[in-house]
Amino acid sequence: MRLQHALLAATVLAAPACANAGELFLLGLVPFSYANNCSNDGRVVAGYDPQSYWYWTRETGVVQLIGTTIPPGNGVGGQACITADGSLMSVSTLQGDPQKAEGTIYDIQLTKFRSIGSLGFNCDIERSSIWGMTPDAQMAVGLVEKGFCEATAFRWDATTNAISDLGTLYFFKPTRANAVSGNGGTICGWNDDYSGYRQAAVWVRNAAGAYVQTNISVPGAGAPLKMREAGAVSGNGQWVYGIGRASYNSGVAWRWSQATGVQPIGVNSFGDVGYVVDANYDGSRVLCFYGIMGSAGSAMWTTDRGYVPLSNLAAEAGVTIPDGWSLSLPLGMSEDGLTIVGTAFGPNGSSPFVLDLRSSGAPCPADLNGDHQVAAQDLAALLSQWGAAGGNADLNGDGVVGPQDLSVLLGAWGPCP
Repeated sequence: MRLQHALLAATVLAAPACANAGELFLLGLVPFSYANNCSNDGRVVAGYDPQSYWYWTRETGVVQLIGTTIPPGNGVGGQACITADGSLMSVSTLQGDPQKAEGTIYDIQLTKFRSIGSLGFNCDIERSSIWGMTPDAQMAVGLVEKGFCEATAFRWDATTNAISDLGTLYFFKPTRANAVSGNGGTICGWNDDYSGYRQAAVWVRNAAGAYVQTNISVPGAGAPLKMREAGAVSGNGQWVYGIGRASYNSGVAWRWSQATGVQPIGVNSFGDVGYVVDANYDGSRVLCFYGIMGSAGSAMWTTDRGYVPLSNLAAEAGVTIPDGWSLSLPLGMSEDGLTIVGTAFGPNGSSPFVLDLRSSGAPCPADLNGDHQVAAQDLAALLSQWGAAGGNADLNGDGVVGPQDLSVLLGAWGPCP
């Protein structure tokens, strides 16, 4: 069953500070709801909440895949990855007999599911889960059970529909793949050591097509210092990124390449451990947060500007963040970095957010049905939401649909500019 469920029955649109500025969408006050990733143009966003996986567009609002998907939690893992064109996303669904959760590719337009399968084993309710995916969905990576509660990192090839075990460098200890480069040549994640520490791991495809694993560390006093798990990789596969460690450069987020080894990403001025969640093709733009759930701040790091807080990026794009709200937990971005998604925290709870930094993000906000004109259908849509709290018909951003919104719509009547 496919349900359209705008979180809390409304998509809240934070008004831009000026005409043709960027926009901030707060998708609703739902605890533990996360926007994970978006298409290259920022128009399609994938996420999940305690009920299901979901996707969002300006035209549809939040569409929850209730009854067909199993969201992360209670023994089920995975992330909501999405292709560059926004047509396919990763989810988990119940498969087989007995039914267990398996990583699945969902076609948004065709509303069809394709399970990637498993190796025939499960741990509790899960057999496999997708944590990373190439921009064309031709390869997915994540965690699969190769024995009963014996987890291993895997890669799945869409052409052969085969799952390959990526292995471990600590005998009988689990691994997981978190991200993969655009051509599938570099995969990163973690490998548990014998004490249960999740050490950063990277698998690089060699000339023979085999994946060679390296567990990442830096020289330490007496013994190498194991770096914490890696969660992102640049599109070209050159750079792998991971969680900071307090004993390494004050907890700053780090990057690794075969040529350079581990490097700190800038200087840690946040006072807490850094987390990298996404990077663009060449690694010149990196999305980060610091502290648990972004408690110490969130920022974009670039090669020319260093760390720039998301609040500064929003202000530069003419976006006003509502009082009391913070874009603390970014989780994904478009290739050009002009759309950033994640979870925001405010005075009444948390909400997934979509920050559009494009100056022409919504030149025609009164076009409620997306047909590039303001006409009778848009008027009908506004009247159907009359008196509602928020929603896409709240054109002046005052939190309620009413006479002022009607005035804005009538003033924009006709073809969009």
